[in-house]
Amino acid sequence: MTRRRALLTLSWPALLAAGGLGGCAELRRPNVAWPVPPGLLPPGEEPGRAAVNAMASDMLGASDGLRDQPARVARAAGLMEWMAVELNTPRWQPVPAEARGGIALARDEMRGALGADPLADSPRLAAALAGAHRALARGDRAGAAAALPRALFPRGGEAALLRLADPGPLPQGEISTAFLAERVRALDEVNGWGADFDTPVPADRGGRGPVPFGL
Repeated sequence: MTRRRALLTLSWPALLAAGGLGGCAELRRPNVAWPVPPGLLPPGEEPGRAAVNAMASDMLGASDGLRDQPARVARAAGLMEWMAVELNTPRWQPVPAEARGGIALARDEMRGALGADPLADSPRLAAALAGAHRALARGDRAGAAAALPRALFPRGGEAALLRLADPGPLPQGEISTAFLAERVRALDEVNGWGADFDTPVPADRGGRGPVPFGL
């Protein structure tokens, strides 16, 4: 059994309960789709599917902490901010509510780990984290700190960078991102998306009909 499968098997009941409580208010909020901030995903990829996969990959091992990988954590955090809103748009309705709510819980866990304002606007936080990710990817620490303003990170950019380099254990993030990826994959395999999507599932995934996103 893989580490991720073991985590999911042990933790899904707790996740379902938490999603049913903490995720309800998030799912009731009206949300409007907005573009993923530049630099968080490779160009040319469909952002929904790419974000689901990137989050699950970036958060693998996060239950034990992701030390000395600030660019990776910044990207994961930025994508969580985007996905927590994106998952409430109609295209994602086939995804179980507990999987969508789990990302909101993971986003809140990440905000706490990074010292971000818990009530901050998701688009602003996502843009700031994307800016920090781009700067860190090119080795510009000063630029990364400048991208994280006190209005969003009350202790300042330098303190936020230290948190990005050592956010501590993030079990909700690892569990929820893996759970979402599993649910999206399961919908692919049973053709469980809406009929208005017409991108075929590849044969090696067992596809027989439409899925919503390009692979």
